[in-house]
Amino acid sequence: MKKFLLLLIILVLGITQWWFKDPSISVPGSDISFGYLVKYAGDSNRNDYLPMLVALHGNGDTASNFYETALDQLKVPVRIILLKGPLSYGRGSAWPWSAADFKQYGDAVNEAIKLLAHKFPTRGKPVLLGFSGGGMMAYYQAVKHGDSYSSIFPVSGRLSRDLLGDELSRPGAEVIAFHGRNDSVISVAEGRNAVDILQDNDIEVKFTAFDGGHLGIFIDEKANITRAVEQKLVDLM
Repeated sequence: MKKFLLLLIILVLGITQWWFKDPSISVPGSDISFGYLVKYAGDSNRNDYLPMLVALHGNGDTASNFYETALDQLKVPVRIILLKGPLSYGRGSAWPWSAADFKQYGDAVNEAIKLLAHKFPTRGKPVLLGFSGGGMMAYYQAVKHGDSYSSIFPVSGRLSRDLLGDELSRPGAEVIAFHGRNDSVISVAEGRNAVDILQDNDIEVKFTAFDGGHLGIFIDEKANITRAVEQKLVDLM
C-alpha cells in the first residue's frame, strides 16, 4: 500500500510539473529552442482566429514580468506570444549581442515565430515588439526578415552594421521605433543610428523620441506605445 501511494505521489508530481511547465518551440535543423508564454487580451481565447503579437523582453527580465509590466494595458483581441531570451542572465534571460550569435539566434527567432504563427490560428502576419536587448533583436528582424512581419516595434534598442553580415534585408514590415531622449543605457543616438541603417536598406521607419529614460515602455511612454501597437493589431482584424 505504501509503495502504491508513493508511486501515485510521484505520478501526480510528474503530471503537475508537466502541466504547469512553460511550452517551448524547437527550431528544425538546429539545437536552438525558445521557451514562451501565451497570453490573451481583449475578449479572446485560445481557439479564436486572432492577430499575433510576439514580444521580446529586455535582458535580465522574464517573459511573465514583461507581460505584467509592459503589456497589461492591451485591450484589443490578440494572442500574445512572449518569447524567452535564449541566454541566462541574472534572474532572467537575455538576447545575444555578438555578431556570430546574432546571425545564429536571429535566424532562429524568425523560424520560431513562423512556426508559432502556424501552430496557432493567426490572422495576418505577426506584429513584433522588442525592448532593450529584445529591441536589438527587433531591429535585426526588420533588416533581415522584415517580410515575416506586418509591423515591428523596437523600443529603446540599438543596431550596428557589424551585426548584419553581408546578406541584407528582405524589407516588408513597417517599423515603428520608440526611444527615450534621456536613455542612459542605450542612448537615443544609438537608436537613431539603427533607424539610419534601416533607411539605408529602404525600410520604412517611424521614429519617436520621447521624454523619458530607458524604462519608458513601463512608465512615460507606456500608454502611447500600447495605443500604437493596438492600432496595428486592429488593422489585422
